[in-house]
Amino acid sequence: MTTTRRSAFFPEVPAVAETLKGFEIDTWWGLVGSAATHRSTVARLNQAFVAALQAPENKARFSALVAEPVASSPAQFGAFMRSERAKYEKVVKASGARAD
Repeated sequence: MTTTRRSAFFPEVPAVAETLKGFEIDTWWGLVGSAATHRSTVARLNQAFVAALQAPENKARFSALVAEPVASSPAQFGAFMRSERAKYEKVVKASGARAD
């Protein structure tokens, strides 16, 4: 569920979702590596990180940050990253932002 909140610093400024219906942005983290990384290495790393995300002490740490870890396969994460790039590509290009 997405909630729309106005800034505590600028309460008179509408939230982006109030202006652009359907706008949604989430913070996410992921582990990426070289495309040349061997599949067996990727599989082992993925297995270790999924196990770490499921560990009770790590779940508690994420909960304290009001974050919800979501484990996925390398293929699922790749698809997610492609969808995120497509979602923001036009905005970034229109803004003229550059990563120099």
